[in-house]
Amino acid sequence: MEPVPLFVLYFAGFAFIHSILAADYIKNKVRITLGEGFRFYRLVYSLLSVLTFAPAFYIWIRYSASTPPVYSIPQWLYPVIVLIRLAGAGLFTYAVFQTDLLDFVGIRQKKANVLITKGAYALVRHPLYMGGIMVLITKMVMTLLDITAVLLVSVYLIAGAFIEERRLLRLFGKEYEKYSDEVSMFIPVKYVANIMSRKR
Repeated sequence: MEPVPLFVLYFAGFAFIHSILAADYIKNKVRITLGEGFRFYRLVYSLLSVLTFAPAFYIWIRYSASTPPVYSIPQWLYPVIVLIRLAGAGLFTYAVFQTDLLDFVGIRQKKANVLITKGAYALVRHPLYMGGIMVLITKMVMTLLDITAVLLVSVYLIAGAFIEERRLLRLFGKEYEKYSDEVSMFIPVKYVANIMSRKR
């Protein structure tokens, strides 16, 4: 099978498993079934996410250069692209550590649900997704496989963010509504507007 359809197949498998295991309905069923053992769910979920994404990632890295080039960003834009990529990586990393890396992968259990609104989460409501997308779209040379991978992953992240919005609204109610009114979802328009208004 050619690299592009093979990547799509592997990624579809990952997306299906990842989405099913992230669903509240499934998590509630597992919580009832496992009882105290549910504390390991997040860790198992994280490990399965890595394992199921690994085949698609391998195909992407291994065969990207063998597929036709689609476009390349002009060299004079290289400094700008590097800055965007560094900003995306920094935003992603900051958000991961702000939510606590051990909690994030499921090694340590959260004691309570707390809505984080400071740091990276004061810029945008989904800094993990936004940071990841910023890194993805700033590849200097995009082949057909690159374009396919970037589009699929980006669409999946954006769709996931909208699903997460509904979950957070159910969990935090008015507190999340207020946060949504004050902070943009992906692009920090409201953050910049607030800074500009303070300077006036």
